[in-house]
Amino acid sequence: MMKGSRKMVVWIVPLVLVAVAAVVLAQSEEGAVAYRQKIMSANAASMGAINDILKFKLPVSNEHIAAHAETIHRESQLLADAFKAEVTAGETRALPEIWQRWDEFVAAADALGQASAKLAEVARAGDAQAVMAGVREVGATCGGCHDVFRKPNE
Repeated sequence: MMKGSRKMVVWIVPLVLVAVAAVVLAQSEEGAVAYRQKIMSANAASMGAINDILKFKLPVSNEHIAAHAETIHRESQLLADAFKAEVTAGETRALPEIWQRWDEFVAAADALGQASAKLAEVARAGDAQAVMAGVREVGATCGGCHDVFRKPNE
């Protein structure tokens, strides 16, 4: 190998490695955002299903409401881990406040878990008034978190 070619390799190899690392990091960030969006979409779908059951007085048992509430509860337990990667670039509505106020964010996820577990419990008990109160509580925990930690719809 010629002396000039070696110098070229010495410069090209690190540049290629940096470029590959940048691509891997971008894919990792994109994957982190996609994953947490799927968790949030699952919560929205479950809450929407509960609202449809109640709004349209669908002829399903309270077990359906309980099952959807349990889904929200399970997904809420994944939120903190899903948001550990501080990614605010790209197609995300996450605000930097999530990581700046991490303990508050984790507490909000825990509150969602508690409210949804309680909703599942009262749905199984068949208490219509408690179910309505539980739905409002779950909605309030969602909205309270979104008000602080999520960009508004544009």
